[in-house]
Amino acid sequence: MGKRLPTVRLVTVSMLVTMASVLHIFEGWLPALPVPGARLGLANIITLTAIVFFGYKDALAVAVGRTILGSLFGPGLISIGFAMSFAGSLLSWALMSAVHRLGKGQIHLMGLSLLGAVAHNLAQLAVAGLYLEEIALVSLLPLLMIFALPTGLAVGLVSNHLARALAKIPYFRS
Repeated sequence: MGKRLPTVRLVTVSMLVTMASVLHIFEGWLPALPVPGARLGLANIITLTAIVFFGYKDALAVAVGRTILGSLFGPGLISIGFAMSFAGSLLSWALMSAVHRLGKGQIHLMGLSLLGAVAHNLAQLAVAGLYLEEIALVSLLPLLMIFALPTGLAVGLVSNHLARALAKIPYFRS
């Protein structure tokens, strides 16, 4: 997106954090999926779009900001839920950013989203296993991966549509 005025960048990132936080909170209100820890990952729509349009640093701000704000309206910052969400967000952002950078932007958003969904679940499972000191949690991995596929594809599809819509707006063209 080129160079922007610091104020414009701050406002843009703040709006992205707000949108991702709203999706994060909204998802917390939805009925739980049948597998503990499985979520739709709606906030990743904004993180993934931020990676593509605004860069890795701004996308990290979105991932961290939405996790903190979302937890303030949810389980709180001093909770296993926050730790799992934070670790999942960071690993998901890191993997999606690395693959996007290494792939020179040639990897489809659905592929990036799938990687992000898998990474998020792996990080959450690792944190839960460390917290509970229970290796048996690894048995949830196949079920979490089964949920990561359709949710990752759905998030990627929505991100792709959002990216196409944003690309039509002159402000968002590279």
